[in-house]
Amino acid sequence: MKPLKNTLSTLAAAGCLLSASSASAIDTSEPFLCAVSQVTECLDGWGCEAVLPELVNAPTFIWVDMKKKRIRTSVNNEGSRIVNMAEANGLHLIQGSQTDNSETPSGAWSMSIENSTGRFVAAVALRQASLTLFGACTEVDY
Repeated sequence: MKPLKNTLSTLAAAGCLLSASSASAIDTSEPFLCAVSQVTECLDGWGCEAVLPELVNAPTFIWVDMKKKRIRTSVNNEGSRIVNMAEANGLHLIQGSQTDNSETPSGAWSMSIENSTGRFVAAVALRQASLTLFGACTEVDY
């Protein structure tokens, strides 16, 4: 009976370690990557519905560099400038705007990233439409 008790204790300790490691904080002093898992599109006068990211030109991945104050959806693009950054109640809060070809703002975005888990929610406000994105962020080793 004693070996079974030791095995159960070892498994319980391993489970605690795994749970603790899945709730690690994001190091925002280095660039990190966020993966979009769910998108909801809302249209003025039509309501909201869950959609595939590619149907509304939403990104699958978002690269965030808080040190350079940039957020981008492709390694090869310039991205968008982060204009506001704050940390409150265990959240990293970042905001910015997107521009069209004339550099005129065509929408605004806001992103909230949980410090402890890396889970995020982002909202993009456009003319008479919005997108809400959910997902998770992780550190990237280069």
